[in-house]
Amino acid sequence: MGNLVQQLQGVSRLLDQVGTMPPLAITFVEDEDPPLVILATPHQLPLADQRLAVDRIAELITAVPRVHEVLSGRYGASVRGQWEDTVVIAITNAAEHLPGLPGHPDLPKRTTTTQGTADALRSLAEWGATVERDVDELVVTDQGRRHTVRTTVADEDAAQRVLHGLVVDADHNQLRPGRRYRALLPTGHLLSVSVDPK
Repeated sequence: MGNLVQQLQGVSRLLDQVGTMPPLAITFVEDEDPPLVILATPHQLPLADQRLAVDRIAELITAVPRVHEVLSGRYGASVRGQWEDTVVIAITNAAEHLPGLPGHPDLPKRTTTTQGTADALRSLAEWGATVERDVDELVVTDQGRRHTVRTTVADEDAAQRVLHGLVVDADHNQLRPGRRYRALLPTGHLLSVSVDPK
């Protein structure tokens, strides 16, 4: 288990320095050794725009991007390096939007900013300190109009500790059988909690 608070604060400082970026999905993987953070660009962007984001992060972490096959015949770029005390991976998402799947192929008109994402990460640090022992993975996603937070935990007890003291959406839990929960964080962000036994 890593230091989630340190990672949240460290990645927020990286975003402070990197300049304007596209909306990112930032995944804090705590059950890896060492823990790592993955910054992924949305697949709706042209690959050239995604690549610029990877290049900017590569410059800050002084690493060289590499090309790799993401899907059969589709290529992306990624970079891995160290930022402060955290292993950081930035990747492009070369997956195409497939007709018939939920979701719109275009990004909504963006009202969020990279600085707003950095601020969201900082605002989560206090809550993160109370749950970092229970969280295997934390994903903060800039959806273009708002930020959402998703966690994965190993068991029901961990889920209940993560939800402790939060306003839980009881209707959501009744509508979705299984071990998924939704709650409102003190920061105002919507939190989804999934139980995924290893």
